[in-house]
Amino acid sequence: MIRQFFFSLSLRERLLLTVFIWVLVLAWLLSLLDSYGETSREFRSNKQTLKDFEQILEQSDVVEEMLKEARTGLDSSRTFSGSQLVGHLDRLAREADLSSFDLNVPSTQETDLFSFHTVRLNIKNTRIEDLIAFDRRIKEDTPYIALTRFELVANRRDPRYLDAIFELASFELKEDALND
Repeated sequence: MIRQFFFSLSLRERLLLTVFIWVLVLAWLLSLLDSYGETSREFRSNKQTLKDFEQILEQSDVVEEMLKEARTGLDSSRTFSGSQLVGHLDRLAREADLSSFDLNVPSTQETDLFSFHTVRLNIKNTRIEDLIAFDRRIKEDTPYIALTRFELVANRRDPRYLDAIFELASFELKEDALND
């Protein structure tokens, strides 16, 4: 039936129909080739990713040793939670005889192994010597407390006195995450 229909067409119509069918077949083959190429690229990418993961897993013993070494240099009892950081900074500011200061509520950023706490300490009407002494005292707690930002402004009424903003950060080690 299809053969009879094909031969009943004029030569021009048969040629156009043949070209049309070949164009459809060619488009289908190009589509197959494109999807094969995409699948092949994904396969190579996944193979490389798997190879990278295998290399990382091969290094697990080295990473375990590095973790043990890093943990021996870190005293987890000296890391601070948010409230401990505020309390510690309050004590340091009082010991440094800073008369007018206020501490903001700590902001916390969580990760799998650490909690990072940031506190802003505003100090008003103090001398440069007191600020230097306070800064030295904070540096004694390095690396457990770090200064992330510092602003210093002379007081408008009396330039001998300064207003300062300390932004301090600390981390808290999550022992439970390390033991998993």
